[in-house]
Amino acid sequence: MAKKPKWEPADRKKLLKMIKDGMTEQVIRDQLAGKGQTMTSSEFAQQLKIAMVESGAIKQASKTATKPKPTTYGVTKTGRLTISDFGEKTGLRAGSKFTLEKPRGRSKSWRLDPS
Repeated sequence: MAKKPKWEPADRKKLLKMIKDGMTEQVIRDQLAGKGQTMTSSEFAQQLKIAMVESGAIKQASKTATKPKPTTYGVTKTGRLTISDFGEKTGLRAGSKFTLEKPRGRSKSWRLDPS
């Protein structure tokens, strides 16, 4: 048999109304505990958030932002790096020259420095 939820939507509506009336958290928790159950401060915060979502006061946004896919660059047989969008990303023009530096210290990243 399924267990009955401790806090129902009617309780949450009552909680939201009490808050709008300006009652303090402790008074609200004591009044809602009159049903033979206690309400902790974390439970109060959770029920308040659920009540605000149910009433439409706040909206829960779904995770829509996705991480952009990393661009993969290739190295030719002669050891040249092919970066097709290098000019777009750096703002540099054709003919710019760079030197390739080894990683320093613990870093494993190679550096391109303008020469």
